Amino acid sequence: MDDADELAAVLADAGFSGYEAKAYVGLLRLRDASVAELADVCSVPRSRLYDVLRNLEEEGYVETYEQDRLRARIANVTPAVDELRGRSDEFRDAAEQLEDCWERPRFQQTDISLFQTAAAAVQEATAYIGGAGHVVQVCVSADEVPELRDTLAGALDRGVTVRVALTEEPDAPVPEDLPQLFPEVATEVRDCETNMPFVALVDGSVAVFAINNEWDGEYGLVVDDNTLTSVLHWFFQLQLWEPWDTLYSAAVGRLETYVSIRNLITDIETLRTGDETVRIRVDGIDTRTHDVVTVEGEVIDLIYTDLYQDRDVAFAQQFVQAALRIRADDGEEYTVGGYGAVVEDIRAIQTTITEIR
Repeated sequence: MDDADELAAVLADAGFSGYEAKAYVGLLRLRDASVAELADVCSVPRSRLYDVLRNLEEEGYVETYEQDRLRARIANVTPAVDELRGRSDEFRDAAEQLEDCWERPRFQQTDISLFQTAAAAVQEATAYIGGAGHVVQVCVSADEVPELRDTLAGALDRGVTVRVALTEEPDAPVPEDLPQLFPEVATEVRDCETNMPFVALVDGSVAVFAINNEWDGEYGLVVDDNTLTSVLHWFFQLQLWEPWDTLYSAAVGRLETYVSIRNLITDIETLRTGDETVRIRVDGIDTRTHDVVTVEGEVIDLIYTDLYQDRDVAFAQQFVQAALRIRADDGEEYTVGGYGAVVEDIRAIQTTITEIR
């Protein structure tokens, strides 16, 4: 027996109430937790946990104490073990599992969440988009755009860059009035002429992937991890964005905000005709302190690896590694990388050209 729900069921058979059993198993995993922390790992309503923990304390299974808020801990697992062993052979395996679990390291929450339904993952994505401060990139079908309309429009109103890759559902006609929504919900929309899963990338740190089809089934993945998020960023950039035609862009006639350092370098190299000075503003993350930073200055060097020096390949396809060096107004110099940047000083979330002279 290795399932938490099964263990809670056996504890319920041994005399615990249903909520007491679930709270006890959750606290066993956390070892010491506040009511809020315990509510995150067990299915007991937070409002009921206070009474449940008090009851478990009266029965000698846990201890509660208050700092700035109520907390509980299991000081000794023996009372619960003795209770189970006093019942019958049916509970012996459960008692051994309690002892085994007690010896394991403290349970830790991870930065990866798996959902059984795509809808649940999309709901999580909607919440993250609602709090976005810089960049939102989404891959959605035509019928999902109206569903996300208010959330995307709110992000756009806050000055967030919103890029929408519009996918095609098999045999599903695109609503004729859909293009009228583009200025309301997006900075740029591209026609991704294929059927792809839902993807959302928010502020360079959170990625959501949701799939629901007859081949792969249904599930959703939410990631708050620099490495995995950078993988999904490149999937979005190279598969869902760069190859496809633009349906709408609000950037015509004004200096552009870039999500991809690679695209920024490409434009600087191909559009600059002389010794023009290019000034940019970088919104990103300090890779040493992990603080959010904004730096503005002059581009003094472009750093990229030319993979195809001796081949007839367009410049825009010639490199993957990409970074640049800027000199800020105070004289300090910084290296700036894109998604997944580790060795550079700043991992850019978005970069805006502020001046070319």
